[in-house]
Amino acid sequence: MLVLKTRQLIPPLTARTAGGQTVRAWDYKQKKNLVIALLHAGCRRCEDFLNKLAARAAELAEREAVALVVFAEAPRAMLSENLPAQVLVAADMSGRSQRAYLGEDAFGSSGQQRVGVFVADRYGELYAQWVARDDDGLPGAGELLDWLGQIQVACEECGVSHWPSDS
Repeated sequence: MLVLKTRQLIPPLTARTAGGQTVRAWDYKQKKNLVIALLHAGCRRCEDFLNKLAARAAELAEREAVALVVFAEAPRAMLSENLPAQVLVAADMSGRSQRAYLGEDAFGSSGQQRVGVFVADRYGELYAQWVARDDDGLPGAGELLDWLGQIQVACEECGVSHWPSDS
Protein backbone atom coordinates (compact mmCIF):
# COMPACT_ATOMS: atom_id res chain seq x y z
CA MET A 1 0.00 0.00 0.00
CA LEU A 2 1.62 3.23 -1.13
CA VAL A 3 0.28 6.46 0.29
CA LEU A 4 2.53 8.88 -1.56
CA LYS A 5 3.01 9.25 -5.27
CA THR A 6 6.43 9.33 -6.88
CA ARG A 7 7.47 12.83 -7.98
CA GLN A 8 5.18 14.53 -5.43
CA LEU A 9 6.59 16.68 -2.63
CA ILE A 10 7.10 14.78 0.60
CA PRO A 11 4.87 15.71 3.54
CA PRO A 12 6.27 17.56 6.55
CA LEU A 13 8.22 15.48 9.03
CA THR A 14 9.18 16.64 12.51
CA ALA A 15 10.88 14.53 15.16
CA ARG A 16 13.08 14.92 18.25
CA THR A 17 16.51 13.44 18.76
CA ALA A 18 17.51 11.81 22.05
CA GLY A 19 19.35 15.06 22.85
CA GLY A 20 16.12 17.05 22.50
CA GLN A 21 16.94 18.64 19.14
CA THR A 22 13.99 19.13 16.78
CA VAL A 23 14.69 17.76 13.32
CA ARG A 24 12.54 18.53 10.27
CA ALA A 25 12.82 17.14 6.77
CA TRP A 26 12.56 20.71 5.48
CA ASP A 27 15.74 21.65 7.43
CA TYR A 28 17.54 20.03 4.50
CA LYS A 29 15.56 21.65 1.69
CA GLN A 30 17.86 22.82 -1.11
CA LYS A 31 20.81 21.41 0.87
CA LYS A 32 20.69 17.61 1.00
CA ASN A 33 18.96 14.64 -0.60
CA LEU A 34 17.03 12.63 1.98
CA VAL A 35 16.51 9.05 3.01
CA ILE A 36 13.61 8.94 5.46
CA ALA A 37 13.12 5.67 7.30
CA LEU A 38 10.11 5.16 9.56
CA LEU A 39 10.94 2.08 11.59
CA HIS A 40 9.79 0.01 14.58
CA ALA A 41 11.62 0.66 17.85
CA GLY A 42 12.99 -2.50 19.41
CA CYS A 43 13.01 -4.37 16.09
CA ARG A 44 16.27 -6.26 15.53
CA ARG A 45 16.15 -6.05 11.72
CA CYS A 46 15.27 -2.34 11.86
CA GLU A 47 18.38 -1.84 14.01
CA ASP A 48 20.41 -3.82 11.46
CA PHE A 49 19.03 -1.57 8.71
CA LEU A 50 20.14 1.49 10.71
CA ASN A 51 23.61 0.03 11.32
CA LYS A 52 24.08 -0.81 7.63
CA LEU A 53 23.06 2.72 6.69
CA ALA A 54 25.49 4.17 9.25
CA ALA A 55 28.29 1.94 7.92
CA ARG A 56 27.82 3.53 4.49
CA ALA A 57 27.72 7.12 5.75
CA ALA A 58 30.67 8.11 3.58
CA GLU A 59 28.67 7.07 0.52
CA LEU A 60 25.69 9.09 1.78
CA ALA A 61 28.00 12.09 2.05
CA GLU A 62 29.30 11.51 -1.51
CA ARG A 63 25.70 11.63 -2.71
CA GLU A 64 25.04 14.77 -0.68
CA ALA A 65 22.44 12.94 1.41
CA VAL A 66 21.28 12.61 4.99
CA ALA A 67 19.27 9.74 6.49
CA LEU A 68 16.52 10.61 8.96
CA VAL A 69 15.57 7.46 10.87
CA VAL A 70 12.35 8.05 12.80
CA PHE A 71 10.68 5.85 15.39
CA ALA A 72 7.17 6.26 16.84
CA GLU A 73 8.57 5.80 20.33
CA ALA A 74 11.89 6.67 21.91
CA PRO A 75 14.48 4.26 20.50
CA ARG A 76 17.03 2.61 22.74
CA ALA A 77 19.69 5.16 23.67
CA MET A 78 22.49 3.08 22.17
CA LEU A 79 20.90 3.35 18.70
CA SER A 80 21.72 7.03 18.44
CA GLU A 81 25.19 6.84 19.98
CA ASN A 82 28.28 7.20 17.80
CA LEU A 83 26.31 7.69 14.59
CA PRO A 84 27.91 9.61 11.74
CA ALA A 85 26.56 13.09 10.98
CA GLN A 86 24.80 11.75 7.86
CA VAL A 87 22.49 9.53 9.95
CA LEU A 88 20.10 11.06 12.47
CA VAL A 89 17.88 9.02 14.78
CA ALA A 90 14.78 10.68 16.21
CA ALA A 91 11.30 9.95 17.49
CA ASP A 92 7.90 11.32 16.51
CA MET A 93 5.76 10.08 19.36
CA SER A 94 2.76 12.04 18.06
CA GLY A 95 2.63 9.68 15.06
CA ARG A 96 1.96 12.56 12.63
CA SER A 97 4.94 11.77 10.44
CA GLN A 98 4.15 8.06 10.32
CA ARG A 99 0.53 8.76 9.34
CA ALA A 100 1.57 11.26 6.66
CA TYR A 101 4.00 8.80 5.06
CA LEU A 102 2.51 5.39 5.89
CA GLY A 103 -1.21 6.23 5.88
CA GLU A 104 -3.84 7.16 8.43
CA ASP A 105 -4.08 3.52 9.46
CA ALA A 106 -0.33 3.28 10.17
CA PHE A 107 -1.12 2.39 13.78
CA GLY A 108 -3.23 -0.42 15.17
CA SER A 109 -3.98 -1.81 18.60
CA SER A 110 -0.43 -3.17 18.89
CA GLY A 111 1.30 0.03 17.75
CA GLN A 112 2.88 0.94 14.42
CA GLN A 113 1.62 -1.47 11.75
CA ARG A 114 3.95 -0.57 8.88
CA VAL A 115 7.48 0.55 8.18
CA GLY A 116 8.67 2.61 5.26
CA VAL A 117 11.70 4.08 3.57
CA PHE A 118 11.50 7.10 1.28
CA VAL A 119 14.12 8.73 -0.95
CA ALA A 120 13.68 12.39 -1.90
CA ASP A 121 15.83 14.94 -3.65
CA ARG A 122 17.04 18.18 -2.09
CA TYR A 123 13.82 19.91 -3.17
CA GLY A 124 11.61 17.37 -1.39
CA GLU A 125 10.48 15.49 -4.51
CA LEU A 126 9.86 11.80 -3.82
CA TYR A 127 11.88 9.45 -6.04
CA ALA A 128 11.41 6.04 -4.44
CA GLN A 129 9.51 4.42 -1.57
CA TRP A 130 9.12 1.10 0.13
CA VAL A 131 6.21 0.53 2.51
CA ALA A 132 5.68 -2.83 4.17
CA ARG A 133 3.91 -4.47 7.08
CA ASP A 134 7.25 -5.49 8.54
CA ASP A 135 10.94 -4.93 8.12
CA ASP A 136 11.26 -7.67 5.48
CA GLY A 137 10.11 -5.10 2.91
CA LEU A 138 12.97 -2.67 3.55
CA PRO A 139 15.48 -1.97 0.77
CA GLY A 140 19.18 -2.63 1.17
CA ALA A 141 21.62 0.23 1.70
CA GLY A 142 23.04 -0.39 -1.78
CA GLU A 143 19.64 0.09 -3.38
CA LEU A 144 19.14 3.36 -1.50
CA LEU A 145 22.56 4.59 -2.60
CA ASP A 146 21.72 3.68 -6.20
CA TRP A 147 18.59 5.84 -6.01
CA LEU A 148 20.57 8.71 -4.50
CA GLY A 149 23.06 8.36 -7.35
CA GLN A 150 20.21 8.60 -9.87
CA ILE A 151 18.99 11.77 -8.17
CA GLN A 152 22.45 13.29 -8.55
CA VAL A 153 22.51 12.44 -12.25
CA ALA A 154 19.02 13.92 -12.73
CA CYS A 155 19.77 17.11 -10.78
CA GLU A 156 20.90 19.76 -13.24
CA GLU A 157 22.55 21.93 -10.56
CA CYS A 158 24.30 19.01 -8.85
CA GLY A 159 26.63 17.76 -11.53
CA VAL A 160 29.18 19.12 -13.92
CA SER A 161 27.68 21.66 -16.28
CA HIS A 162 27.78 20.83 -19.98
CA TRP A 163 28.33 24.24 -21.52
CA PRO A 164 29.87 24.19 -24.99
CA SER A 165 33.49 25.32 -25.03
CA ASP A 166 34.45 28.55 -26.79
CA SER A 167 37.31 27.04 -28.77
